[in-house]
Amino acid sequence: MTRKLDARGMEPEAFVRELRPPGGFFTEEIRNAAREIVREVRERGDAALLEYTGRFDGVRPDPLRVPLEEIDRAVTGLLPDLRESFRVAIENVRRFHEAELDESWSISRNGATVGQRVRPLDRVGLYVPGGHGAYPSTLIMSAVPAQVAGVREIAVCSPPDRDGRVSEAVLAVAGLLGLDEVYAVGGAQAVAALAYGTESIPAVRKISGPGNDYVTAAKLEVFGTVGIDAPQGPSEVVVIADEAASPERVAYDLLAQAEHLSGASAVLLTPDAGLMESVGQLLSGEPARLVTLVLVRDISQAVELSNAYAPEHAHVLTGDAAPVTERLTAAGCVMVGDATPVALGDYAAGPSHALPTGGTAVWASPLGTHDFTVRSSYIRYTPEALRRIGPHVARLARLEGFENHARSVEVRLRAGFEGG
Repeated sequence: MTRKLDARGMEPEAFVRELRPPGGFFTEEIRNAAREIVREVRERGDAALLEYTGRFDGVRPDPLRVPLEEIDRAVTGLLPDLRESFRVAIENVRRFHEAELDESWSISRNGATVGQRVRPLDRVGLYVPGGHGAYPSTLIMSAVPAQVAGVREIAVCSPPDRDGRVSEAVLAVAGLLGLDEVYAVGGAQAVAALAYGTESIPAVRKISGPGNDYVTAAKLEVFGTVGIDAPQGPSEVVVIADEAASPERVAYDLLAQAEHLSGASAVLLTPDAGLMESVGQLLSGEPARLVTLVLVRDISQAVELSNAYAPEHAHVLTGDAAPVTERLTAAGCVMVGDATPVALGDYAAGPSHALPTGGTAVWASPLGTHDFTVRSSYIRYTPEALRRIGPHVARLARLEGFENHARSVEVRLRAGFEGG
């Protein structure tokens, strides 16, 4: 049954507690379970990997790595219209991420040069979830930014079906993207294998990709050994709508995210009680249980509550959407206007659909090329430039009690120093 909430007298903190009680991938039970799986895979390698895959997926794939022939067959078997849809999505995602790519830079002044070098990671692991279905779109949204960033080696992990096979659609996308390292393994055990390596799966530098609470908890567990992207748990959307919105379209926007199930959350914030009632009458089926219809005082309160909730997606369906959009400061992706359903971002608009969830959008960002690069700052001074700045550095070093820092500069300020 769809939940209804009158939030007109609620403070933002109380609203967030009401909709997002403590839990998810931060619960002790889930974190402990993920920690145990990670430990077992780290210690026992493939044996533990196959054991957990058999327990959770009902199959022990042999081999774990998908043969290249299977990937080629999946590409060959694509229907022409589906191949074209994948092509359009890949092209748009690639174009978007090419525009955001960081570049190396430097500045020089009076013999002092400073700069930053940007380079790609050499090897990353991408997690493509399974569960209620196969998600080839997730592979596009993760792999294309990595490729644009220049990553040389990309390993893909995705849960096997009961026959021990990775989804044909996921394999087809892998083939279209030129990826040939795909493993039939999912869950927390896949994250552990990518982080620590096993007999079959070489370790990576960073792990990216959304998953269930256990996958997210496992990523948090291995963080430090490898890098991870922002936490990406169950799907979320907040729809901010007024009397100008179509009840039918709002209902489908809510159901579109709720149909992910597995803890998904879809929230309508509206000051229009009539719209709220009309939308409620259009919601049905299992996804409707994951929808919350919220009555607010006005659109300003709706924005305030949305910023506090910090959803994965925010969708603005108001008469004048631009000013509302400008005031949204915490959301993974903002969809503006009636012609921009969230589904566009999920599949083909361009930005990666791998977005921060669970309120982490207050500090975390969408997946992008920056997740697959590292930056190194560099400094080069000439002797003349050193002579100008050296006394300042020595003075500041002594202020903090670091005599050898100061002397390491002063020894170079002696007459005759010609270093470069």
